[in-house]
Amino acid sequence: MKCNSFTWMVIAVFGALTPLPLWAEEPADLTEPMKKSLVYLEISNSRYEQYQPWKQTAISKEDGYACAVGPYEVLTTAENVLNATLVQARCYGQNEYIPAKVSVVDYEYNLCLLELDKSAMEGPLTPLQFVEKFPKGKSLDSYWLSGGGQLTKARCTLDRAEMQRSSVSYVSNLIFFATNVSRGFGDGEVCCFEKETIGMACWGTDSDSGIIPSETINRFLTYCKKEGYSGFGTAGFEVHELLDPTMRQYLKLPGEIKHGVYVGTVYSLGTGSKELKQGDVILTIDGQTLNPYGRYEHPQYDRISFSNLILQKPDGAVIPFEIFRDGTKRTVDVVARNIKSKEMLIPYYLYSQQPEYIVVGGYILQKLSRDFLGMWGSDWAGEVPPHLYHYYQDFSFKPTSERKDIVVLSYVLPAEINLGYQELSMLVVDSINGKKIREMKDIPATLESNDSEFIEITFEMNSPAIIIPKDKLAVANMQIAQMYGISKTMNIRQ
Repeated sequence: MKCNSFTWMVIAVFGALTPLPLWAEEPADLTEPMKKSLVYLEISNSRYEQYQPWKQTAISKEDGYACAVGPYEVLTTAENVLNATLVQARCYGQNEYIPAKVSVVDYEYNLCLLELDKSAMEGPLTPLQFVEKFPKGKSLDSYWLSGGGQLTKARCTLDRAEMQRSSVSYVSNLIFFATNVSRGFGDGEVCCFEKETIGMACWGTDSDSGIIPSETINRFLTYCKKEGYSGFGTAGFEVHELLDPTMRQYLKLPGEIKHGVYVGTVYSLGTGSKELKQGDVILTIDGQTLNPYGRYEHPQYDRISFSNLILQKPDGAVIPFEIFRDGTKRTVDVVARNIKSKEMLIPYYLYSQQPEYIVVGGYILQKLSRDFLGMWGSDWAGEVPPHLYHYYQDFSFKPTSERKDIVVLSYVLPAEINLGYQELSMLVVDSINGKKIREMKDIPATLESNDSEFIEITFEMNSPAIIIPKDKLAVANMQIAQMYGISKTMNIRQ
C-alpha cells in the first residue's frame, strides 16, 4: 500500500503524541556528577577477646562506602566503623589514601559522620543533598566508588517502609526495603530516585536491600552540628496488644475508646521510664493515635510502630502522651531519653572498648555483657547458662542504684593458690568480704576492705564461696600473669 503526503503527516503527528513505552525511557544517570561526591573507605579493625579480655584479635581490613555531606565530611553507616582502629578514604581519581577520623557515631541510628584530612585531599568534595521522598514501587539506582576506583551503579525497586531491628543496636529503625536488586548493596552506597538522593544502603542480599531514609539522615546531620550530640529518644517501656474486650473492660476503658495499647513493662532507662506505669494504656503519642497493636497511620508508610515517633525526638525533648490510667484519661509530658549501652545492666554493645575485668589469684571476674554471651556462638540464646540469659532477657534495661553491673566469675586459671576451686565457672558474684557488689568499680577497694587474713567471695544460687589467702596473693598474681601471658591484670573504668 502506498501512502500519500497527508497520510505521512497524520502518522507523524500521532506518533509524536504517543508516549514511549517504559522500557524505552532513558533513566537518569548520575555517574558523572557522583564522582565528586563518593568515597571508598578502607577500615582496619580489631576487637578484644571475651574469654581472655586482656588480648586483642589480629587486625583485619574491610571496605565500605561513604558520600560527602560537606566539603571535607563524609557520611557512612555506623556498622562500617565497628571496632575500627584506622579509617582511610579514597576519592575518585586520587590513588593516595586520606586519613579519616570519626566525628560523630550513633549506633542506634546506624550512622557515622567522618572528617577527612583536608591537607591530604586534592580539593573539596561536592556535598549531596538528601531529599525526603518515598517513591514506592519506583525504580532506584545505587552508586558507590569501588576499591579499584571505579564508580558503579546498580538498580532496584522500592517496595515498602517498615521498622526493622538494627544489626548493630537494640532499637528498631525505619527502613526502606528494596527488591529486585541487580546486585547486593553494600553499606554506605547512596540510593537515588531519578536525580535525587533519597537514602543510604545499610544492608544487602542477592535479592533485597535495606535503605536508611533521608528523613533519618537529615535529622542526624542536623543534630551533629549542635554541641554535645546526645542522640535521640528510645522507648523505655514494652507494650502488648490490647484486643481482648474483657481486658479493656477490666482496665475501665469506655466503650467509645477503641484504640490504645497496653504498657506491660517499664524500664529504668529510656523514654517513659519515669513517667509511665505498668498498666497504663497509651492512646496517642505526639498527637498520633495508636491502634491496639501499638501502630499509627503514617501518611506515606501506612501503619508504623509507635517507636518511630520516639526515635524522631532528640534527647531531652518533651513528647505529649495521652494515656488512660486508673479510670481516667490524662495527658503526660514525657521526656525523650536516649538509652546508652554502657548504662544498661547488661550492655548490648561495647564497640572499640576493652571489657572490664580483674584477675585475682587466677579467678577471672568480668562484667557481663551481650558480647560476653556471644562466646557461645551465633545461637547463643539457647546455649548460655540459663541464669545468665535470665539477667540479659529480663533485666538488661533495668539497672538500679543497688545493682549497676552483673559481675561473673567466668573461669579459673589453674594455680597453687586456687586448688580445689578450678572447676568453678559462670557464677554471678554476690559479695566480696561481706560487701554486696553493685558494679565492677567496687571490687578493687572491696578486696582490701577488711583486716582478715583472707578474701572471701560469695556467689548467687547457693554456690560455694571461695577463700583467697591475702599473704600469698601478690606473689601468686605475678606468677599467674607471667605464666598465662596476662599483660594487664585489671581493666575497670572509674
